[in-house]
Amino acid sequence: MTGARTIGLKLFLGWLCGLFLAVLAFSQAAASIGLAIDSFRPLGAGFFSWRSGQMRLAISVYEPGKKVDSERLIDTGRATLKLAPLNPRSLWLVGKGLEIEGNMADARKAMRQSDRLSRRDGAVQLWLAQDNLRYGSPPEGIRHFDLMFRGDHRATTEMMPALAMIIMSPEGRRHLAPYIRRDNPWILDLVQAAVTRLPRSAPVAQLLIDRRAVAPDVPYIRPIYAQLVGRLLQEKQYELALRLHPQLPGAEKESLHGVSVTADATEGYPPFVWAFADGAEQGAVPIALDDGQTGLEITGAPGTVGIAASKIFTPPAGSAFRWQVIDRTPNLQASANWEMTCLLGPSVKTIIRSNDLLATSVPLKRTHELRVPDGCRLVRLDMRVAGGIGRNPTLFSIGKLSLAGGRAPGKAR
Repeated sequence: MTGARTIGLKLFLGWLCGLFLAVLAFSQAAASIGLAIDSFRPLGAGFFSWRSGQMRLAISVYEPGKKVDSERLIDTGRATLKLAPLNPRSLWLVGKGLEIEGNMADARKAMRQSDRLSRRDGAVQLWLAQDNLRYGSPPEGIRHFDLMFRGDHRATTEMMPALAMIIMSPEGRRHLAPYIRRDNPWILDLVQAAVTRLPRSAPVAQLLIDRRAVAPDVPYIRPIYAQLVGRLLQEKQYELALRLHPQLPGAEKESLHGVSVTADATEGYPPFVWAFADGAEQGAVPIALDDGQTGLEITGAPGTVGIAASKIFTPPAGSAFRWQVIDRTPNLQASANWEMTCLLGPSVKTIIRSNDLLATSVPLKRTHELRVPDGCRLVRLDMRVAGGIGRNPTLFSIGKLSLAGGRAPGKAR
């Protein structure tokens, strides 16, 4: 009888130990997959998914319309500090809870302590960045943004527009200037956010101009600089655009002062180099002419009117724009005119138009000209085409585009 009881007790104890081990195994498995079960908290960090609980609580802080319990943030942060004393996210929870309660002094202490433990926690770096920018320490704020972006490049998508906003103020540009360099891993994201998201383009241009050096040249950034040039001109910031152009990578000084066409006419920053329409209605492409030079082939779809090509340039005083019509196949009622608009100088807003280049009265392969308005320092030249009536597009070619100081025979005015 005694032996049977002993065997039964051993079986019970074995079953109990097995159950205990099964519970431990389950708790570890739950912790490993991020399943937070509070009943396992007393067993320690290895058996309780405190990181999962932290993550869910941190996400809840930013859920729209959800009231955040500051005491829960603080209590959870302090509890997880006991499980993992060197965990920066726990201090972030404490700091965030204190911030919600209005205790900014202690909130900053918690966040700075977290920063000393690790600079890899993006939430901590973001809090410190925004706090420093908000309360008058831009250099420290930018430094924390830098740490956040370097630690987690994914953060640039969401948070770069916030950093770009400081470009709007002269003080912000001054503090951001040291980060405008080629070896900055987030320079592309910054320029893109600034050019596409800021309400005005002038401060972005001023940031680059103030460096007095060529703007950083990294892969994929030149098209963004081209967008900046386009915005400046659209917003009539002509002087800034002229000052910025020489500091853009790959910009050629000659492109500002001439109208000639080359095979690579679009290499640069349109419309300081030729800008061509490439849609279904109007179009223009560089072509090789019989004399070995490069001209333009221009098209206009039937029933449409629009700009096929544009160029902005700084003309010499007293100069004239010259060209030749090489060939033409117009539709009925089709037309093509050069429009020269003065953008800067005493003649600003003056518009001069050529005669219709498709008219039979304008001879082929003869030099024609439009004189630049007196005192004009910046000119926009547009080729306006009306496609007329027909089945096929109006098609014509022009060449010998140049600037000169005198008149030539056959002037088309």
